[in-house]
Amino acid sequence: MNRPSLFTPSPPVAQPPPRALSGWRARLASDPIPRLLREGTPSVLARVRRDLIDDSEAPNAEEIASYPEVRALLRKLDKDGSFAPRAPEKELGGSKFARCLATVRCLDRLADLGLRVEGKSPVSQQLHKIANYLLASQDSDGGIGDLALAENPKGRGKTPALHFQGWALSALCRAGFENEAGVEKGFRFLLSLRQDDGGWAWRGVRTDSAARPSSHLVTGMVLRAFASSKDRRGSREARRAAELLATRFLQPDRYEDRKAPSYWEILTEPRFYTDVLDALDTITGIGLGKENSGVRTAEAYLRSRQAKDGLWYPGTPVKGDSALSRGPLRETAKSPKDAKEVAEAIGLTLRVLVVLRKIN
Repeated sequence: MNRPSLFTPSPPVAQPPPRALSGWRARLASDPIPRLLREGTPSVLARVRRDLIDDSEAPNAEEIASYPEVRALLRKLDKDGSFAPRAPEKELGGSKFARCLATVRCLDRLADLGLRVEGKSPVSQQLHKIANYLLASQDSDGGIGDLALAENPKGRGKTPALHFQGWALSALCRAGFENEAGVEKGFRFLLSLRQDDGGWAWRGVRTDSAARPSSHLVTGMVLRAFASSKDRRGSREARRAAELLATRFLQPDRYEDRKAPSYWEILTEPRFYTDVLDALDTITGIGLGKENSGVRTAEAYLRSRQAKDGLWYPGTPVKGDSALSRGPLRETAKSPKDAKEVAEAIGLTLRVLVVLRKIN
């Protein structure tokens, strides 16, 4: 038998409405940060906390060094400080070049994860071995000899490929070796081979004349080094090259290597050649902001690439899968997406968000 209650039940407590986003996150078509925190690896979570939400208790380098991703990568380190090349490196050149480039990529990845040689880094010994390997083949003029590359993989390299030299110096700076004498020599080498327009081209292979126009592929990868150097990112030379590169977004290159404008749109994770995201990251790191029309063009393009699930996916854009698209999502090769593809998208999305936050 139901008896009447002597007390009037309290009304349910009203839940506060969801907190509205503000600032740069409010300008996204959808906010992917909750998904990154939910599905990202420990290293992704660490960088989200450090670079996107300003968590004062974000993991430090000592903790990051214990992550499975870091340990798995360092297990592949050979005794001489190098990493074995994979197919993408082997397809570009000979054995020395391929091993040196693979080592550059791995050092760049370790820097992405947040590891540097300063302080009480538990991986200092390994980082020193890697740096020593990369600089061991450096010539007296500052060029890294093992990064010499010919016009085709079977040819004999004439001179270090400036784009890969720039990437190598960038990785060394990011890992904490900016003040090494070999790194300083490497920057002098790059500066000695600038084109008259302030950028860089593939000297010794595509051109021997400083009067020829620069290549945005080569300029973008060389500028990584300057953007990664605290002492050089504000230099007049870096600024001039960055302003030049900003005029080239979504335009064809002046040389045959990745000449089509569509190469700008091939976003990669982790990074490799110059694309819209990498170039925007680099030139804003040097100091260009939204007052520059090229920065605004690149930012608008990146925003248009956000997929309907909130992430950015590597490769070329998929028609109908933009978060800004009004049409229905069509069945494509990228739908449904597998776990590996989503993991790569989470890594790429993290990089995109870091850049968007920096310029907003």
